[in-house]
Amino acid sequence: MSVEIARRRAVNSSSRLSSSEDEAAVCVQASFGNIDRRRLVEWFEMQRLLGVSSIGVYSTPLTHPDTHRTLTQYARTPHVQHRTIDYLDVNGKGHLLTVNLAAINDCLYRHMYTHRFIAVIDFDEVYLPSVTISQNAKPLTFP
Repeated sequence: MSVEIARRRAVNSSSRLSSSEDEAAVCVQASFGNIDRRRLVEWFEMQRLLGVSSIGVYSTPLTHPDTHRTLTQYARTPHVQHRTIDYLDVNGKGHLLTVNLAAINDCLYRHMYTHRFIAVIDFDEVYLPSVTISQNAKPLTFP
């Protein structure tokens, strides 16, 4: 599994980030088929707990109704943007790679000037921010 982090900076100073709320966004490729509802809920909650402020998810006509229902439910929260990608299914193959690239590009362009970091991950991966400890900080100790 690979995680791709793209760091973007705003072009003009008026659109620079002013709050730590918009540090990280997560983009997920288009979903096909059925994803276990419990794992999907766990994934969304883990992203939220790890500090992700925005999640871009995409469904297709091949997304299972249960998965689509869960994505729609999370789209009602302020940190999830759910979009549907319709495409022409030529020769019955569906052009899955093209659809996934379109979803990822759309998400990257939507967040590139509003978030400091953008992670492109799947539903079986999590965004895990690294923490820089200054030289003056005391090391963490556990009892």
